[in-house]
Amino acid sequence: MSASPADAPSLWATARADAGAPPVWSARTAPVERPRGPRSGTLILGLVLAVCGAAAVVVALGYRIDLQLTLIGLLLLAAVTLLLTPLLRRGRERAPGSRT
Repeated sequence: MSASPADAPSLWATARADAGAPPVWSARTAPVERPRGPRSGTLILGLVLAVCGAAAVVVALGYRIDLQLTLIGLLLLAAVTLLLTPLLRRGRERAPGSRT
């Protein structure tokens, strides 16, 4: 026994929206994402590069710097920045008058 062509599912049938298909967004209905600030990794990398550049300029001017002490200070500064970045963002999100 074979099924009649009328009983077979149509190849051109569209999927129902509630059948697990992901929603389709248009320019008018797309959700607006809140702008984010710089990521903490980007902030740390920029900070490390700025300190290395400043150290290169200082050495080029003829000054001597202690490499070990400078590296310890750089790592300490990066660690403090990594710790403070999420705390500052959380405080900014909870600021009064901000829309949530």
